[in-house]
Amino acid sequence: MIKILKSAAIALISAACIGSFCVSVTSYAESDDVPSFTIDPSESILIDGANMLDLDEEEELTKDIHETARHIDMNVMVYVSGTAVSESRTQMFCEELCLDAYDRDDDSVVLYLDLAGNGDTSYAPYDFIYTRNRARFYYPSEYDDAEDRISKIFATMNPFLPRGDEDPYTAIEKFLDGLEYYYDAGASDLKYFYVADTDKYITMNSKGELVQRNSRPKEWGKGFVAGLIISFFVSIITFFCIKRHYKFKTAPSSLHYIRSEDVNFNQKSDVFIRKYQIRTKRETSSSSSGGGGGGSTSSGGGGGNHR
Repeated sequence: MIKILKSAAIALISAACIGSFCVSVTSYAESDDVPSFTIDPSESILIDGANMLDLDEEEELTKDIHETARHIDMNVMVYVSGTAVSESRTQMFCEELCLDAYDRDDDSVVLYLDLAGNGDTSYAPYDFIYTRNRARFYYPSEYDDAEDRISKIFATMNPFLPRGDEDPYTAIEKFLDGLEYYYDAGASDLKYFYVADTDKYITMNSKGELVQRNSRPKEWGKGFVAGLIISFFVSIITFFCIKRHYKFKTAPSSLHYIRSEDVNFNQKSDVFIRKYQIRTKRETSSSSSGGGGGGSTSSGGGGGNHR
């Protein structure tokens, strides 16, 4: 019994050490600096389709957009809409704007600011922040399994966008501040996103590079901790079950023991009553998973905001 307990304790301690090592390696990898990606800040633009900004405001905002694009190494587009677009088509409209202005593999962010109501307080505006490629890891939305940074950016903008008394200049400045703030905070806890066109899962490594995978990445950290906790409780239950099963109510009789020299075997034979077969799966290229494969890593996401 003591040997069993020692073995169980050694196994649990070894598992805990391995888990700590994995966590430390992961933390180190995630803390690596993201390299600089060269983009042309002058390609980041402001489009005032609602004609709600004067020339001085447009010039100042365009300058600030260029500075933010340089800071986050991503294309930035701000589109102030004066024409209503249906909510169901807003993301597609933003994607069309993005792909018309930039390459599909560029890291880009588009703000669609819905000011089509022209002061009509009965109109329900719907704003949208569209993210593409690497931007998705820095600015996830409520639809991602990660911190909802897009909603937080909108929360800083909404006080300046009441119906009938909008201040798009200040709202856009808040948007740019949010992009820089979360970029400086580092990539979010988004692990991957899925590209339906190529049936691939996209992750971002410690160098800020997008990587394709044929299967969904495993979250070893959560699984290990859960497994360790379950193993601990199973070990405790097993220990008490064994202890209860082998507990003697009375002391065993000395007659149960026979000296080995008093036992003589006249004949010995080995009798096999069962037959076992061990089979090992042969790995093939089609059964393996992980990175690689053709197709583009390009994909867009984002989130909306009701006002």
